[in-house]
Amino acid sequence: MAKHFLPLLRASAGADVVNLVSSVAETRNHRSPAHPAFYAAKAAQAGFADVLSHRLRPEGIRVISLYPPDFTDGDPLHPTWDHASRSADDPLTAPSVLDCLLFAIGQPRDCFIRSFHFEQTQAPASPTPSPGSP
Repeated sequence: MAKHFLPLLRASAGADVVNLVSSVAETRNHRSPAHPAFYAAKAAQAGFADVLSHRLRPEGIRVISLYPPDFTDGDPLHPTWDHASRSADDPLTAPSVLDCLLFAIGQPRDCFIRSFHFEQTQAPASPTPSPGSP
């Protein structure tokens, strides 16, 4: 997809590429009950984002990657979106991830925020053992 949008990105005065990766892409992160294929896919996405960032930065195109843990996925059109609890004791919310993204893309072009790594404050649900696993 990036290949097909590259001409438009290059023609833009302020292009940003945003990747919603996942904390499972971080080295030695085994906190999610996600399938191993998800871990592999997100690690590949993170690697691709790093290469893309390295190659596009000289052209002024910023590549920003977000590495959130599981977060509560709210519907921005639902009335609860604006009233989600966002205290330190609550799990990460979609509005909080959005706020971080808007902060990053709102910076002057000489400010390059390559990634946001979020801390998981609550333990994820215990993974369900797969058939045949010990």
